[in-house]
Amino acid sequence: MLKILLLLTFGLISNHLMAADYSVEELELWQDREVPFNKPNIELAETLDEEGKRFTEISKPTIYLYRNSRIETPGPALLYVPGGGYARVAVGKRRSAEWAELFFDMGFAAVAVLKYRLPDGRIVDNPHQVPLIDAQQALAMLHRNATSWHIDRNKIGVKGVSAGGHLVASLNNFTSDIVAPDVQAHELKQAFSILRVPVITFKAPLRHSGSYQRLLGGLSEPQRLIDYFSMENQVSATTPPTFLVYATDDQSVSYQNSEIYAAALSRQRIPYKAVALQRGGHGFGLDRSLVDKDWIPEMTDWVFAVLADQ
Repeated sequence: MLKILLLLTFGLISNHLMAADYSVEELELWQDREVPFNKPNIELAETLDEEGKRFTEISKPTIYLYRNSRIETPGPALLYVPGGGYARVAVGKRRSAEWAELFFDMGFAAVAVLKYRLPDGRIVDNPHQVPLIDAQQALAMLHRNATSWHIDRNKIGVKGVSAGGHLVASLNNFTSDIVAPDVQAHELKQAFSILRVPVITFKAPLRHSGSYQRLLGGLSEPQRLIDYFSMENQVSATTPPTFLVYATDDQSVSYQNSEIYAAALSRQRIPYKAVALQRGGHGFGLDRSLVDKDWIPEMTDWVFAVLADQ
């Protein structure tokens, strides 16, 4: 069965997933309750850029929930966290549907794309905590709705890109530091993590200055928080198996962020795979023409191997 799914994924069988084979709906994270840490009387309206790709001024975080209509028994699920330097959430024109389609071809039951609040002091209190609060709530939603959404709770993974990779790494490593109200530890269980061109460290000189300034800028205990939010410091025995992919010609986030995280995973004996591209820059995504080798089959094989052990 896994071999057939692999063949489907890479176009070796002419049976590609069509849009009619899945549904999508936008769901509020904090249904039937106040959004935690929102300031009262917010006057700023959520903004989408002219290209229709990037959100800012988010006060009502949501997930775009994609469900695979071909799955009737519990299957794997993915929480996908877009990047944007903690200044915007770059969900893309299609709201990351291309990633849902890829994982549905792999037999996943659901993909949730997170539109999270940003560390914007005009909109939220405790800005440095708010993105993680939303990420923890989104993951908990997948666990809580596993039965109705045909999800296998033991096979829920997470994926993040750029600053979204930093947020996912925080989700991976802060499972005992629960900041989201009413979220339980078992609702943060993750089968695997995929980090693409991630921001990892907030230590100079490797940190991404924009992400660092937006998450921690102006806080009174910078060194303590720099150490805390540098994810290479937080890897532990509970960190999930991790797939890293990055390009050594990335001019936005130093590829060494991925290398120091791989070293931290190795020290803790966490299963991981790191794929270093020589060409790809920061925004290669699923566009195979931008990279020097096709990393997607390696990711797919790795995900199947990890899930087979669950």
